[in-house]
Amino acid sequence: MRKKTLIYVLFLTIFINVGFAMSEKKQNTDVKPSKNQNVEVKETVNIPGLIFKTDKQVYSKVEQVCFTLENQSQAEYILPSSAPYAIFNKEKPEVAIYSPVSAQVITPLKPKEVKKWCWDQKDIEGKEVSSGDYFVRLTIFDKSGKVNFLKAEFTIKLK
Repeated sequence: MRKKTLIYVLFLTIFINVGFAMSEKKQNTDVKPSKNQNVEVKETVNIPGLIFKTDKQVYSKVEQVCFTLENQSQAEYILPSSAPYAIFNKEKPEVAIYSPVSAQVITPLKPKEVKKWCWDQKDIEGKEVSSGDYFVRLTIFDKSGKVNFLKAEFTIKLK
């Protein structure tokens, strides 16, 4: 079962990587469904034993926004890339303002392991974002291959 799950996740990451490679220009992705689409909305969840949080609640415009994922459970989880997160503005949560380009490498998150990432407060075009309320959404798979999304909220202020 583990091998089948890893093959599925590998196939998924290759499929996503090919889609990005075929894109000529980086663009914000609008995931708002049209009236005729029947799209399943991906909700963020709380998974017992996983802690996903930002280092602070409020950041100034010059600070890096850092966030950590800590596995306090006895289970192993799978990250679909080396940076499996996206940044969203709370006012327009259907549009990712930043998603890092990262190695599409299946990365295990073992029990008691901690991962940390930082974001420089720039959008996908490299422009500084404005003050406001944001959240970071992280993609993670459990051992059965089920995708889950974890969320941490934060604010950027001028000070």
